[in-house]
Amino acid sequence: MDIASLLGENVTQGVIIGLIIGIVFQLASKTIRTILVIQFVLIKWLEARGILVVDWHRLTAGLVGQKEFAIQEAQSMFDSLVEMGVFSGSLVLGFLIGRKLSK
Repeated sequence: MDIASLLGENVTQGVIIGLIIGIVFQLASKTIRTILVIQFVLIKWLEARGILVVDWHRLTAGLVGQKEFAIQEAQSMFDSLVEMGVFSGSLVLGFLIGRKLSK
């Protein structure tokens, strides 16, 4: 699959999903928004207190001390970052359009 079709697919998916999320977010009641904010704050608080633990060694897949593997993973992460950047930008665009349409 070439990069142009991959980026085009990500842009299309991002705009459509963002549009749907924007419309739903705009139509959601204030109570639902409040519950979502409280849930997010609670999860971040639990993480800050050490109740939720992130296993960083598993996330890095033991990258420390493995030069070739680290280079391959860095390239893979960069490719994922580019793909997610395009998708995220499209998602934000669709979200903003959805909020404007639902007003």
